[in-house]
Amino acid sequence: MSVAAATPSPTAPTPHPSPTKLPGKPTPPSKSNKTTITWGVQPSTANGPTRRFVYSWPRIKAGSVLHDYVAVDNFSSHPVTFQVYATDGFVNSSGDLSLLPAAQKPTDIGSWVRLLHNSVTVPAHARINEPFTLTVPPNATPGDHTGGMIASIRLPGKQVTVDRRIGVPMYMRIAGPLVPAVRIDATSVSYHGTLDPFGGGGADVSYTVHNIGNVRLLGGQTVIVTGPFGITLATVHPPALTELLPGQSERVHAHLSGVFPAGPMTVHVKIHPVQAHVPGVQELQTPIRDVSHGKSMWALPWTQLVLLLLLVGAGYGMWWWVKRRKRRRAAVLAAAVEKGRREASAELSKAPSNGNGNGTGAGAAAPEHTTHNLGPGR
Repeated sequence: MSVAAATPSPTAPTPHPSPTKLPGKPTPPSKSNKTTITWGVQPSTANGPTRRFVYSWPRIKAGSVLHDYVAVDNFSSHPVTFQVYATDGFVNSSGDLSLLPAAQKPTDIGSWVRLLHNSVTVPAHARINEPFTLTVPPNATPGDHTGGMIASIRLPGKQVTVDRRIGVPMYMRIAGPLVPAVRIDATSVSYHGTLDPFGGGGADVSYTVHNIGNVRLLGGQTVIVTGPFGITLATVHPPALTELLPGQSERVHAHLSGVFPAGPMTVHVKIHPVQAHVPGVQELQTPIRDVSHGKSMWALPWTQLVLLLLLVGAGYGMWWWVKRRKRRRAAVLAAAVEKGRREASAELSKAPSNGNGNGTGAGAAAPEHTTHNLGPGR
């Protein structure tokens, strides 16, 4: 699909546009469609819509004045009055471009637009090409500015008034130095252990990515957990960042499983930013630098320590049991030896006599011979 960029017109548009009939055969009025309102909004010219689907103004100098048109199509079978206005844009949590509520006053590109009529009545099955002027302030910041042109109706409800709106995106890049940059901060980490001593736990990581430059950006993301000596413990790639307008931020939540509790660990967050595609806007010629951020985390391997203590205790118990058993066996052996010695001694003491009346056995030694010294004079 090709998209043509708007060319700023040097002359003011027609001050009083006339309704034109929509092509096709109109639906005849009936009871069912008298209250049904169907309409559309699209970029246009004084003579009707072209091939544009969004407003895109690239390389606009600060202080410029642009003239353009918005077409409001009424497909209903009766006239409808629409409120037509411009406002600022933002990217919602789903990654879609949204526009400020009607009650909120714009401060950027939406405040630069002036329409000839804030309210237009479009006949049934007709179109009005409403002119508007966009005046860029002389001090407007270079880079990307995003908003939208809206046609809305207010319908009374049971308790509140319902504001139904249809809008067309407005993209503008003001000439000047382009600074594509993001920042990561507000990082929080937590670790959740597991009872499985041979498995890893989980790490939850949250951080905020800010677009601190002046270019619309997207970005790929990587979260890595490393342990001592820089060993990689787990890696995850969260979904790519939704489109970040200048000044916007996004909160990211990531979960990593199978993270072994290695004590001191570090969570590394890496963003690879790229320019968001804008119809009619030229891509940046120089690559955008990646951004990294680190956060320390501590997780003791409690389950593994308990298992280690149990193993050490079991080993010590086994050693003590073996040593005690050896001591008992040694004591039993010593007691057996002592018993044998006593029994051998008892057997020797019960040996039979030789019959000479002196109680000396055959194997006994001879009686001791005693010599008496009578002394001198005998």
